[in-house]
Amino acid sequence: MATVTLRNVTKRFGRNSALEDVSFHAEEGEFFTLFGPSGAGKTTTLELIAGIKSRYAGEILIGDRNVGKLPLQERNVAMAFENYALYPHMTVIENIAFPLRSPRAPRRSAAEILRRATEAAEQLGIGHLLDRNPVQLSGGQKQRVSLARALVREPDVFLLDEPIAHLDAKLRTSARANLKDIAHRLGTTIIYVTHDYREALGLSDRICILREGRVEQLGRPREIYASPASDFVAHLIGDPVTNLIDGAIAEEGGALSFVGPRLALPLPEACRARLNGHRAGSPIRLGIRPRDVHARVDATDGIPRLPVYGVEHTAHSALIHVDLGPTILTAEAPYDTRLKVGDPVGVEFALDRAHFFEKTFELSR
Repeated sequence: MATVTLRNVTKRFGRNSALEDVSFHAEEGEFFTLFGPSGAGKTTTLELIAGIKSRYAGEILIGDRNVGKLPLQERNVAMAFENYALYPHMTVIENIAFPLRSPRAPRRSAAEILRRATEAAEQLGIGHLLDRNPVQLSGGQKQRVSLARALVREPDVFLLDEPIAHLDAKLRTSARANLKDIAHRLGTTIIYVTHDYREALGLSDRICILREGRVEQLGRPREIYASPASDFVAHLIGDPVTNLIDGAIAEEGGALSFVGPRLALPLPEACRARLNGHRAGSPIRLGIRPRDVHARVDATDGIPRLPVYGVEHTAHSALIHVDLGPTILTAEAPYDTRLKVGDPVGVEFALDRAHFFEKTFELSR
């Protein structure tokens, strides 16, 4: 296994910048995830590491080797793709064994190739499918064949590009557990690409969040969830998404408040350290997760009362959407809450768990 290091990597296609000054370091044996929306630069980063794409500024190192001038076959990486890229005319065992039969692979006997391919298939629970062709497989089975073909090479680094994106929700849950187990047993460095925050939080040792080709935040899953670096990160992580409310800081008699549309919220002392230098009168964006906003039918004085915009039931609670005018605020309530559209409801904020950001993108209702 090996480390993977990017130093100030910039990649352009004509006048368009796919990556801009991207730097990170993945440790040996680390499950390192590149996370972000479509077009953030995740797959481009993976393809540059693999050698599929070239002509970039900066440095890419695998271990202590600068791989900028090395062809793909000399980088000792294995890649699994979102679309599986299986050979339709080959059986499962032939697909898995294909990298070992490459002219550039170390010479091995037919028995050794068969043994290694069979072991990789058994590891992923597809040992009973070896004689089938890809057309006879389900999406989950194809995903496992693609992973087995990557595993069989014993590379320094695995590069996994959304390998479970095409699976249905139930299969994705089991596939995530399977990937975590494989990563633990192999101890090999994994660079993983996803746009699913559940995969990023559940699988990763560390996460690099990309936004329009730049690093937005780099950290451990709990750190990113609990302390998002920007409104973009806060909005990206979590379901239901974090409430973002535009407003300003007000001060009266030394006491601070957040004033937004239809809201005036006194800020507890714990919030002051998170205001990031914002002073009275300055615009600011408040971010707070729905679980930290409580809809109360029995609201007392001092709690804002707002009209219900919609009600949505989950397995354990009700999500109450209330109308703030420019945006919709989501709060939690007990599952058996009887509220309907238009009802006034009290909204109580756990502001000690709120975040305050510079505004970096426009909100929509």
